[in-house]
Amino acid sequence: MERRSEIFDAIRAKPGITFRELARELGVGIGDLQYHLWKLEKEGRIFSRRAGRRRYIFPRGLEEDAQRLLIAISTDTRRRILLLLMEGPMGQKELAETLGLSQPTVSYHMSELVRLGIVKAERSGKNVVYTLSYDPETVVRLIREYRPSLWERLADGLIDLLTSVGDEK
Repeated sequence: MERRSEIFDAIRAKPGITFRELARELGVGIGDLQYHLWKLEKEGRIFSRRAGRRRYIFPRGLEEDAQRLLIAISTDTRRRILLLLMEGPMGQKELAETLGLSQPTVSYHMSELVRLGIVKAERSGKNVVYTLSYDPETVVRLIREYRPSLWERLADGLIDLLTSVGDEK
């Protein structure tokens, strides 16, 4: 029971944590973790959502918007895309160039963000322009509230990104 409480506390502290990340952080074996997660789900204390190949674990009662956003920020590339879109709408080519990624890579991440409802895609001639579905202040609030340590890394990343964009001009 002590192990289960430890697992539940870790999920409450870091909602949207992936199964593998939780196992790594707690040093718990896969089978042991699966058992305790199954029990916690059966008790109605947690639930999980699958997105792509990952399973994200949340405490029961977490708002839907927060769930989608926490899944969206689970990868570095998507976090960087969201930071750029907080500045305003951007096209796929512009995102790819700014991030130093291929257009197919950006396309993949954008389709995931659109599917999650975090980003809207609007066709403009041959181009697709992406905008945030959320007010940037909402994004900031949710990140600060649910992942404060991530907020510090995002701020550092934004400073690096803006500095590199400024150097190119």
